[in-house]
Amino acid sequence: MDLFKQHIRSTISVSDADLDQILPAFNVIEIEEGESLIKENTFCNQYYFLEKGLLRFIYHAKDIEETSWVIFEGIFFTEIMSMKSKRRTTMSLEALEPSVVLSIDESRLDELCEKVKSFEKYLRLTWEENLYHVIQMKLMQQFSSARERYEILRKDQKLMQRIPQKYLASILGITPYTLSRLKSQQKA
Repeated sequence: MDLFKQHIRSTISVSDADLDQILPAFNVIEIEEGESLIKENTFCNQYYFLEKGLLRFIYHAKDIEETSWVIFEGIFFTEIMSMKSKRRTTMSLEALEPSVVLSIDESRLDELCEKVKSFEKYLRLTWEENLYHVIQMKLMQQFSSARERYEILRKDQKLMQRIPQKYLASILGITPYTLSRLKSQQKA
């Protein structure tokens, strides 16, 4: 939980006493590469923090499976569509590497926020940051060419080095062949 504690402290001012209430409220889950944290067609009532590893959100529609995004260490997240609608998920979440995830259910998180007001601020700031990245990605997908999207993501070495090409292509909204072509043109 070291990364989680560090992330909280870098986001908000929090006392040791507050941290002593926050940290034990979370459960530690270890998942292996290829294992699912969230399965499609289930209900999600958990919030998560990725302490170690790499996860990918997979969107399922008809017979198509697309990687919609990846979660790196230090991100607080959930499958928000299921959480807020109280409906079954249309996404799953799979480990691309052995991963350590902290989890807390929605009702326990609500109780924690009532007891530790500073943690509520942490959540707000975290969700604002997540929303910023989602909107940035949506605008990029809508208004940028495949080449421009690739050039933007190419600057993020975490993405380029850790994510398999087929998933990176899916995030960019292009085929693996197109991604390969863009990479080779960039080298020339």
